[in-house]
Amino acid sequence: MKKALVIAIIFCTALSCKSIKKLRYIYVPKMDVREVIARKEKIDSARNPAYKFLISRDLGKYRIEMSDVLVKDIIPSSNIDYNFCIIVGVPHEKGEVQCYIYARDFYGKEDIETLARLTKGKSRVNAVGDFGRFFTLLDETYMKIEILNAIVTIVEE
Repeated sequence: MKKALVIAIIFCTALSCKSIKKLRYIYVPKMDVREVIARKEKIDSARNPAYKFLISRDLGKYRIEMSDVLVKDIIPSSNIDYNFCIIVGVPHEKGEVQCYIYARDFYGKEDIETLARLTKGKSRVNAVGDFGRFFTLLDETYMKIEILNAIVTIVEE
């Protein structure tokens, strides 16, 4: 009985909030940027605002994945939870999709060490993060996507 109690305490301790948060990165399904663009086009063509909301909310259940993308810029963040933002461009048939990536490391802290090693226009990265939102600015890009809590790995410096 004592062994079972000790095992239960160890198990509960291992599954603390931080441990569950770390496991989330492994078990959440991933989605490519092209699939996100398809969902955005569904949102734009829908007339029912409740349907639009459901599609947007569903995107929050996925981790957005980008492979071997070029870093266009590293800028100060407009998001109050982060200090810096990486801007990458993903080519699409209808125009360039800009992704604003806010990076965190595996422990939940902003990944400034990785960001400091990036070079504008030269570095290539892989990134996986949570969908934040779609937004627009007055420029030539087709679409802008915000990616939060991203894990960024450098492919080429």
